[in-house]
Amino acid sequence: MISSESNYSNTVEVNGVSFQTEIQSVILVPLLPWTKNPVKLGIHVTNNTLNYLYFERLDSLVPLPTLIDSNGNLIEIDCDMLRLRVKGKPYYSVASRESKFFSFETFLSRRFFKLQLKIYNEAGGFFYFRNLNYGKHQLQISYKKTGLLPILLPEERASARAWAGEVTIPFVDFCIG
Repeated sequence: MISSESNYSNTVEVNGVSFQTEIQSVILVPLLPWTKNPVKLGIHVTNNTLNYLYFERLDSLVPLPTLIDSNGNLIEIDCDMLRLRVKGKPYYSVASRESKFFSFETFLSRRFFKLQLKIYNEAGGFFYFRNLNYGKHQLQISYKKTGLLPILLPEERASARAWAGEVTIPFVDFCIG
């Protein structure tokens, strides 16, 4: 596995593919209890190889995301992976020299005075960070895949290659407020 950091401090390249986490810089707190605000969160992927690559989606965040609060404390993560559903195809595909944004459906919700960041996983469950406070936070995402090809049509399979590797993308900052 070949790994290098690019010119951007939060971009890492592994096996010919660049990964960069993106999260909106300021996440607004819902005004009313039991409401939620959408959050832009995902991974920019740039295929720097000469091959068309496939990336697995199911349970794609392994190990689990890491979140640190403004005091440097690690915030525990909970997960629920009991529901099995997949929206769309169970894989991402990225052509040679192409970039795509792998978006995670994410919300900041408010339960009375408690804030919770909820990240849906591709298996229909979710990861969530509870009891968040206002202020600066740092998020780190890892992605690990075996390189097994998904079930494809015969014409897709001829030129298909599945990306294999493990990447830990550097922390990105955001603020809840």
